[in-house]
Amino acid sequence: MDHSLIFLKVNLLLILMFFASYFLRKISIPPIVTFLIIGFTAQFWIEKEGTELLQIFKEAGIILLFFFIGLEYSLERLKNVFRIWKPALVDLIINFFPVFFLAKAFGFSTITSLLIAGAFYPSSTSIVAKLLMDFRRLALPEAELLIGILIFEDLFSILLISAMVPLKQIGSVDPSALLISIAKLLIVLVIFLFLHRFVVPKVRGFLERASEDEGFIFFLVGFILLIGFTFRIGGLSEVLGAFLAGVLVPEGRVMHNVERHLSAFKELSIGVFFFFFAFESELSLPGSILPLVVLAVAGILLKVASTYIAARLYGMKRKSVVRTSLSFIPRGEFSVIISSFDPVVRAITIPFIFFSAILGSFSFAFAPRVADALVGKKKVHHKES
Repeated sequence: MDHSLIFLKVNLLLILMFFASYFLRKISIPPIVTFLIIGFTAQFWIEKEGTELLQIFKEAGIILLFFFIGLEYSLERLKNVFRIWKPALVDLIINFFPVFFLAKAFGFSTITSLLIAGAFYPSSTSIVAKLLMDFRRLALPEAELLIGILIFEDLFSILLISAMVPLKQIGSVDPSALLISIAKLLIVLVIFLFLHRFVVPKVRGFLERASEDEGFIFFLVGFILLIGFTFRIGGLSEVLGAFLAGVLVPEGRVMHNVERHLSAFKELSIGVFFFFFAFESELSLPGSILPLVVLAVAGILLKVASTYIAARLYGMKRKSVVRTSLSFIPRGEFSVIISSFDPVVRAITIPFIFFSAILGSFSFAFAPRVADALVGKKKVHHKES
């Protein structure tokens, strides 16, 4: 293909990604869903070799995403997960294990079933957090609960991804390989705690000075990608390395400068990552539509039920419980990432991610009205009786 034509198509693609996300966001369609839609439709007008110019952003996108997630979770904030361990455990048990056993019942292998359950389990951190801000519900009682469960889901998903890397490589659930992976994780966590406690405080002054330099972005990108690929070579997930690197960044001036240097590059890389996920996926449904329908319906209903129970355990009032249960449906970035391990899983999860993200966005918007209507009706009924 002519190089000039390839370059033109890539330019038009980037412009299209901006305008599509800009306008669809106004009707509550999350950017993640927009990039997936563009990725699917691009299969009809751009050739695979025409996307080689964007490959570096595809590789960097997932690593930078988890680095920025790590920036949000200081070690002190991660400790707060223990405060909501009961609701978070309810969320895990109700959403992960039933989907796993349903997938097994449909004849999927153990590893594929684990991946399907892992993709259906976590709500989208980016979508839910954005909706909380857009609809000004950060001050409401459910915000603290939902954010706490999101942190727990993120941590569990990161560990699941890290464990699935070696399991996918050997093709089966090998107890010895799993033990080796756990040992590697423990070693990594010990090193992380050592760096956080003894090394970071000593280099904080240097980082504050160096991060003011405009050329600091070269160090940041190189260092973050090096950490990610080092973990990959070591048989661990690069997302775990990127996440821990983000947690290590000192709060204050250093963190502010890091976000300033990388924010635009992060948005570009993440958008391209989700674009490629859809672009490289087959536009086809699984051989039998029944597993997809059953799992999708179960995934929506289980998330609503688990969030309802979690809110009750958290001590919320009835209206807040109903509103919260309808605000946690969207799946997003972790579901996409976990699905990328297996083409069979993609065929099941991609339609579900689309459906849950769009349905969940509208459900979030109308949740207060539904809660008012339902609780109001119950009160009237009680008076009549």
